[in-house]
Amino acid sequence: MAALVRAVLGSAACARFFDPEALHWSGNEVAIAWRGAALRIDRLVALHTPAGPEWWVLDYKLQHAPQAIEAYREQLAGYREAVQSLQGGESVRAAFITAAGEVIEL
Repeated sequence: MAALVRAVLGSAACARFFDPEALHWSGNEVAIAWRGAALRIDRLVALHTPAGPEWWVLDYKLQHAPQAIEAYREQLAGYREAVQSLQGGESVRAAFITAAGEVIEL
């Protein structure tokens, strides 16, 4: 497990999601109640951008190609929709982060 954590934290693709200078806000295991369901988002961050905060819903998956699994895509899309409903028009993007440190945007 430690090797997986190092792969993600050492990944150039993931760096912006863990860089304190780039973050407006961040949280791990973020709980959201939405449409009668309790959601738990692996990592939710708001990056500083010239246009204002850009939110990212991040879902950690051990698989190499999580985007190929329909249930995972649907789950992540639901998380993104929930965050969009709470952020009042701010940009909300969503991506899987794989065990290899890849960022795969939905």
